[in-house]
Amino acid sequence: MKYEVLKELIKLSEAYEEELKPSEWQREQFIGWLLQKGKREEGFFEKNDNIPSQDGLISMFISFMFKYAQFYSKRLLKDSPIYSLDDFGMLAGLFPDKELRKTDLIKRGIMEKSSGNEVLKRLLKQGLISEKSHPEDRRSKLIYISPAGKAAMLSISKGMNQLSKHVTGNLKEQEKASLLQMLMKLHQFHKPIFERADEKEINHLFTEPSLN
Repeated sequence: MKYEVLKELIKLSEAYEEELKPSEWQREQFIGWLLQKGKREEGFFEKNDNIPSQDGLISMFISFMFKYAQFYSKRLLKDSPIYSLDDFGMLAGLFPDKELRKTDLIKRGIMEKSSGNEVLKRLLKQGLISEKSHPEDRRSKLIYISPAGKAAMLSISKGMNQLSKHVTGNLKEQEKASLLQMLMKLHQFHKPIFERADEKEINHLFTEPSLN
């Protein structure tokens, strides 16, 4: 009896390899495959089975994808005046000829105010963006990309296109379209919560019942 679990794992591993044909064993991919198999086959998992949360795996892999993008971007931007993906995002929000309030630009980049202001200070210091008084609101200033900023963006445009293609990896066009649709749906869900930044609401999110 003590070998029954091992025998079952071997069978599942063989089925996983036969169906997905991975180039190498990947624990997280195997767990995700098990979860999908469990949904397809009623009763596949017992209630007390210690199976990782599907939501947890999704969150983990989204985090991994951001880290991979950061890893590649550091190499791409090492000789550029553009310091990071956050800097690039700010410049992209202004390119080629947009003029935005600081707060609007920071929100577009999905950044918190303190972090966004640090990025803007750095870009201003480097001369990649400029600012001027708002014609209709004396309390506000408009931010716009400078000629140096445009030149920096153009110098890495080809590399950023290649980086984007590399990040989407070995996905087929149909898979990319499906993933994009799902990510846009998640973006639409989270964006208003982020923009409200209501601490009571956010704290409540971690105590309320699951959305599923």
